Amino acid sequence: MLQKTSYAVFLIMYIKCVETTGIESFHGVRTDENPKFSCHKIDNVISTGRCLAKCGILMDNIIMVSHDKSSKICMCCNDITGSDIIGSNWKTFVPLPCADGYATYSLMQYQICMKYFPVPASYSTAQANCQAEGGDLIKIDSQEKYDIFKDYHVSIANNAILQVWVQGEKVGGQWQFDDETPIPNFCPISMTNGPDEIRLRARGTTSFDCLDDDYYKEHHYSCQYHRLLAINN
Repeated sequence: MLQKTSYAVFLIMYIKCVETTGIESFHGVRTDENPKFSCHKIDNVISTGRCLAKCGILMDNIIMVSHDKSSKICMCCNDITGSDIIGSNWKTFVPLPCADGYATYSLMQYQICMKYFPVPASYSTAQANCQAEGGDLIKIDSQEKYDIFKDYHVSIANNAILQVWVQGEKVGGQWQFDDETPIPNFCPISMTNGPDEIRLRARGTTSFDCLDDDYYKEHHYSCQYHRLLAINN
């Protein structure tokens, strides 16, 4: 999970919601911090935007990104415990935090913001509530996303069985996400195939499986939204 920062904030650049994709593009928080010797160095990076893109591919957890245009040096930081690399040309940014109550994760070029709601609701109600928050029900569409889902929910479960709605609908015998794309098997699906069991829930304590369930049943749920990592020079 990304750490909260207490750095002096020099500039907060605009946030733009991309309504058609549900992805929010953000331009970060400029700070006066120098990169650290504990950061990862990448040479021959010509712009701050490219520096951020390379850091997003390199690291799951970005705490800070620094770029020196004159030397074309990019510093990707997921550990800022080292001493400063002094220089007058560093442009340093930290990711904006997610909305209040949302946990922040990095996945490639995206931030994933995730929040658990301990309120019983039907699938359709949970889905509508997430959309009202500007997001969607959690979508487990990759191994990395499953790992993030597990990391976030294991501590919530606290060694007890936890059940939450996740995106999934059975149509014509096939499981699909809300955007009608097929659901891969990163969260193993177990089915009892009741006539009303056309929605998907995740169930577990330290690991999670996905199970079919009646559309009218009530479970807790988790919402997510994405933000695209991008910086203007």
